[in-house]
Amino acid sequence: MKLNHLDLQVSDVHAARAFFETHFGLRCAYSRRDEMALMDDDIGFSLALSNLGQNAAPTYPPDFHIGFVLDEASQVEELYDRFKSEGIAMKMGIQQGGPNLYFVCLGPDSIPVEVRAPIK
Repeated sequence: MKLNHLDLQVSDVHAARAFFETHFGLRCAYSRRDEMALMDDDIGFSLALSNLGQNAAPTYPPDFHIGFVLDEASQVEELYDRFKSEGIAMKMGIQQGGPNLYFVCLGPDSIPVEVRAPIK
């Protein structure tokens, strides 16, 4: 069994959908008004973005994050440079952590999004 679905609570489904489509290549497979968007990737993961009760922005725990694992450290560097030039806020700049090169940007509602790849 593998984990292949996550429901992420957001205050603005449309803004979150645009962020993950534009910056991470996810595709919206289904949407329902301002309440939900189901986002798919190329390897079978489904990310739900939802706000079923029209709630305010959630407060995530301090160490909470979601992440994208890339194949090459050079891809992390390229994405970091692109995000910085597009004005995406960063929680952590590009750095080495253990066997990985990574950074953490902030999505809608200040959701921390880690992008990493192994250093070979």
